[in-house]
Amino acid sequence: MRPSTRYEPPEVPEPEGGWLAALGREGVETGRVWGSALGLMVAAILTAFSPGKAAARAVRKVTFAQIFFTGAQGLPFVTATAIVLGATMMLQMRVAAPGLPGEIVGKVLATVVLRELAPLVTAIIVASRSGTAIATEIGNMQASLELLGLSSMGIDAARFVILPRLLAVVVSVVVLMVYFGLVALLGAFGLAAVFGAPQLSAMRAGLADTLALSDLLLFAVKGVGCGALVAVVCCHYGMQVNGSSTEVPLMTGKAVIRAVLGCVLYNFAVTLLFYSVLGTPSAHM
Repeated sequence: MRPSTRYEPPEVPEPEGGWLAALGREGVETGRVWGSALGLMVAAILTAFSPGKAAARAVRKVTFAQIFFTGAQGLPFVTATAIVLGATMMLQMRVAAPGLPGEIVGKVLATVVLRELAPLVTAIIVASRSGTAIATEIGNMQASLELLGLSSMGIDAARFVILPRLLAVVVSVVVLMVYFGLVALLGAFGLAAVFGAPQLSAMRAGLADTLALSDLLLFAVKGVGCGALVAVVCCHYGMQVNGSSTEVPLMTGKAVIRAVLGCVLYNFAVTLLFYSVLGTPSAHM
């Protein structure tokens, strides 16, 4: 019999250079991740123009199933979150400034709820729910060599795995953020109606005065961008699993964190560009 030897894991050298070097390594890793995720997104989009009616039907089937999971099944959570946030904002304004005019309240709701909270909170909900599922599913496919098997049969993973999830998450985020904004406004107006102040007609006037056609562009850019970020980052980290199922939860956690951070930074950058280029929407009415 062969003598048994005790397994000793290899020693991992500690990184050197202090916090500045650690920050630099994190920056390089972040750039590598976003570069790889962007390349994955471009490759998936290009496959949409590939020939094959049967393949297109298969992609549509997976896309609709993912839309149902991400959009339709996520409605209860989005509804509850939107109502609570809208009512909470109205309650805070009533407590902090009880004599605030209704027009100002409407402007605050349009600026904070519709332009900022609706895209960002929706993206965070989708990332924490559907992004987790996508990263876990693709990670398990990678660990079980299912993606390798598809590749060996000539089936493009970018088309049949990545593209449906990318399209479904983008569509779901855009639709859910519109729904979130409407429900949050209903929650705010409902609380205002219960307390009787400020006047609902004045709030509606302030809301209408603040919103403009440019807000549709802002909504579209934020919705499509945040949806694409969540999808490609979660798909990227799912495909980084290297043959071991124990890596799946680790990569899933990284995917959700990076996706949420990316959506926060993207939302801020788009808002900054929006106000820098177009100014306040009310100025263009």
